[in-house]
Parts: sequence; C-alpha cells; structure tokens
Amino acid sequence: MKVQTLANTNANELVRVQNKQVVTTSQKVAEVFGKQHKHVIEAIENIKAEKSALTNFFYEGTYQAGTGKSYKMYYMNRDGLSLLVMGFTGKKALEWKIKFIEAFNAMEEKLRTPKLSPNPHYRTRLIKTAVKDIGGTADAIAEVFGVKKGMATAAAMKMVGSAYGIDTAPLMPLLPAESTPSYMTPTAIAKRLGILNKKGNPDPKEVNRRLAEAGLQERRDKEWILTEKGKEYGEAKPYTNNGHSGYVINWYDTVLEVLPEPVGA
Repeated sequence: MKVQTLANTNANELVRVQNKQVVTTSQKVAEVFGKQHKHVIEAIENIKAEKSALTNFFYEGTYQAGTGKSYKMYYMNRDGLSLLVMGFTGKKALEWKIKFIEAFNAMEEKLRTPKLSPNPHYRTRLIKTAVKDIGGTADAIAEVFGVKKGMATAAAMKMVGSAYGIDTAPLMPLLPAESTPSYMTPTAIAKRLGILNKKGNPDPKEVNRRLAEAGLQERRDKEWILTEKGKEYGEAKPYTNNGHSGYVINWYDTVLEVLPEPVGA
C-alpha cells in the first residue's frame, strides 16, 4: 500500500469527533502509514489482549466497502494511537506521528472553544445593555472620583466596551466637549501668561502659588490637591513614575481667566 503524502493534509482528514471524543480510525492509520488494514487491526487486538485495561483506548466499529458488505474497524483516541504507532519507524513515520499530534491538538482546541453562530438580535440587545451600563458606570466614576460627566463617560465607554467585547468608538463623537478639554500644566500656564523667573524661563512655582491664592488648589503631603472650587477648572490625573505614584493636576484654558495678578503688579 502506498503511503499518503503529507502535503495538503489537514486535521479534519486525520481525526474526527466520535461520541464527544477526538479519535482517528484504523483505516486512516493504515492509509497514511502504508499498512494493510488487516495488519493494523491485528496490532490493535494484540495490544488489547496483552493489557485489557487499555480497551478504553480503542473501540470497535464497522465500515461498508463498495460492495455494501460491512467490515470491522477500530476507533482510537490519542493514547490508543500513540500505543499503536509507537513501533512504526522511518522518517515518514515520524512525520506522520507529528502530524497526528498536531491534528489531535487542533481538534481538541476546537472542541474547547466552540464557535457560536452569530445572532444579530442577541448582539442588538447586548449593545443596548452595554450603552445603559456605560451610563451607570459613568455616574459612579463621576461621583467617586469627582470628575466631570464627560470624562467619566469616556472612561466608562472603554471599560464597558472591553467587558462586553463591543466597539464603542462610534460613540466617541457623541461625548460632550468637556471630555476632551485642552489641558495645561503650570509650566504651560506660565508660558501663556508670560510668568517668568529671574532667568527669563517660565516659572511654574509662581503659577502654583497663584493657583493656591485663587483657592483652586492647596498643599497637602507635599502635593497639590484640587479644591472643590478648583474642580471647575481642572482635573486630577493619577500618575506612576519610578515607583512613585500620586496625582497631577491638568488645568483647563478657563483657569487663565481667574488667576490673580502677582502682588505689586
């Protein structure tokens, strides 16, 4: 019998699912390894005779030839195949052993992660539920973290979208303008207002002093913290740097209108 070629052979040709188990057949083994089917059956029955505990590796079936007559065959799982072909030698035999291992792995993985048929009605309901959850999550974020609703909604969209496995990008243009404000650091504010130190460089320390004087921030544990009034003009964002973490304040453009002039100006 001629050995079947490896080319263009996929997992579905080598293995199948029978009784909820991935198996191959004595016919397929005979075909690809170039053996007579009757000899493969003899080898299987010798294994079963030597060790009765291994009978669960093989189970008998039948197939019909072209004449319509039924003949004996065997199904075998991964362990049964391993025992059967253990003694098969040669380069081609090794290649087929590897091919069978890959086929069993692929089919077993397919069984573990069944493909679900798309259901457009289900997806529509899922999206509606996700949108409602975005609203509820945004309310919670806004309340707990003291941020504006637009910023909270932007964060909620990413979190809920990831949890539901849906794309929330089409909703981004619907966010209010406050969710994407133009942020400024104290250094940027200093540049905008021309607040310079003695060397002629932007002076963020003076800006922070003015922000505190305006009642927009206060010093706490060596960090600037937004006041209730300050939350109208900026957002506190978490940061992590070289093992240190905390919050940095990003200011909106509107803060420029409320900063006091320096004393003596």
